[in-house]
This record gives sequence, structure tokens and C-alpha cells, in this order.
Amino acid sequence: MEMGSLAEWVEGLGELLAVCVALFLPYYQACKKKQEKNQRAKQVIIGTSKTILELNNIQKSIEFDELKTFVAVYSVLTTNDATIKIMDLGNEILTIIGDENVLDDSQKSKIRNLQNEIKLIKI
Repeated sequence: MEMGSLAEWVEGLGELLAVCVALFLPYYQACKKKQEKNQRAKQVIIGTSKTILELNNIQKSIEFDELKTFVAVYSVLTTNDATIKIMDLGNEILTIIGDENVLDDSQKSKIRNLQNEIKLIKI
């Protein structure tokens, strides 16, 4: 039985690697893209809600409008479980804020707890 030359072995390994990359690269890229979207969603909700915690006139602030719009739009476009959890927690933050212009300490504490929950979601 003949094993072939080294050049044939190298060529065969190259072809095998090319097939593996062709098969798994699109899957890897889709997972990476989903992770980036989830990370962005987490950053927007946490960052905006942190800013809102310190405001004195929440209802008229740009940050509150941004958070409401972001959660509303992103909730419609969401297709994966992690993003759905992130958007649900974002909705809970909006519910806690409600119609308030200034948050009391218990509301701030609840929002901080929700921010920590968002941070713990695996993406």
C-alpha cells in the first residue's frame, strides 16, 4: 500500500481545512454578530438607565426617550432568547420609572438590581 508523497498529504490537508472553513465560518460569523448585538443592547440599557438615575426631570429628558424608543424597537426586532431577556429587563426598568420625574431610593435600588441582572446575562 502506497502512502503518497508529502506534497499530496499537504494538498489533502489544505483541502480539508478549506472545506472546514467553508462549512463553519458562516455559523461562527452569525454567532459573533448575535453576541455583538446583545452586548450593544446591554450597554445601551445599562448606560442610559445609569444616566436616568441621576436626573431630576426624567420625563422630559432625552435619555428617557432614547431608552423607551430603544426598548420598543429592539423588542420588535428580537429573535433570540438572550436579547428577549435583556429587553424584558429594560421594560421592567421603564415600568419602575413610570411617570416619575425623580426616583426615590427604593426605585433606584430596584433599577440597579435590574442593571446587575442584565450584566449577568450570558451572551
